Amino acid sequence: MASSYDTIPDFGLLYDSVPLYAARQDIGFYVDEAKATRGNVLEVGCGTGRILLPIARGGSTITGIDGSKQMLERCRANLSAEPAAVQRRVNLVLNEMRTFDLGATYSLIIAPFRVVQHLTTIDDQLRFLAIVARHLAPQGRLVFDVFNPRFDKLVGADGVEREDTPEQRLADGRTFRRTYRIVRVRWLDQVSEAELVYYVDGKRFVQAFEMRWYLAAELRHLLARAGFRVREMYGDFARGPLVDGCPELIVVAERSATAVSPST
Repeated sequence: MASSYDTIPDFGLLYDSVPLYAARQDIGFYVDEAKATRGNVLEVGCGTGRILLPIARGGSTITGIDGSKQMLERCRANLSAEPAAVQRRVNLVLNEMRTFDLGATYSLIIAPFRVVQHLTTIDDQLRFLAIVARHLAPQGRLVFDVFNPRFDKLVGADGVEREDTPEQRLADGRTFRRTYRIVRVRWLDQVSEAELVYYVDGKRFVQAFEMRWYLAAELRHLLARAGFRVREMYGDFARGPLVDGCPELIVVAERSATAVSPST
């Protein structure tokens, strides 16, 4: 994740300029989860602070980790504009989600906006869950979201670039627009090879990455194998039911047993 983000100049600024991200309905959900928690919060993949900052504004103490230097630099810049009381509630750490060791435990660990979908192998998924288990306080919760796969779109993936951000002006006067495309779907791996293409003042920058998609039953089995119990699964950020065609798979889980090692 870090390499695909940090190879594009001013990536944090570009990320914050995508209207689709600003319009997501997940912020209130995660703020409510944090408010319901008595204790510190850890956000895995905090990015530029889109969710981290509202949680801190809501009164929670939160640590954010991210593997991208550019994203954390942007997050620090965004944090610097907040009141001192909010700044004191935030700790930012450059760290990778597969290997982090913070020497602390948290009452709530969140991985918003598809972070878990960057874990494309079972070994990586189990390694991440084992690390989360070590960082969870007793009765702590893990909350994350992935998209509910649309198989019609996966079957129809044709490699064509489609615009998701029409041309606009950045704060520094440069022009910016963005397209996306699915280069390939690896069905046996349940992985989509994707590209986000950023056009900045006529220059073209490509962010290539893989996204692992999950089914609801698979997530339950994966979490059980790692020593977690699913408390709730929602189909949207309004806490709607998990039904066919729902846009999200949102998981609220807690420890139920000793987590397994990645090699188990």
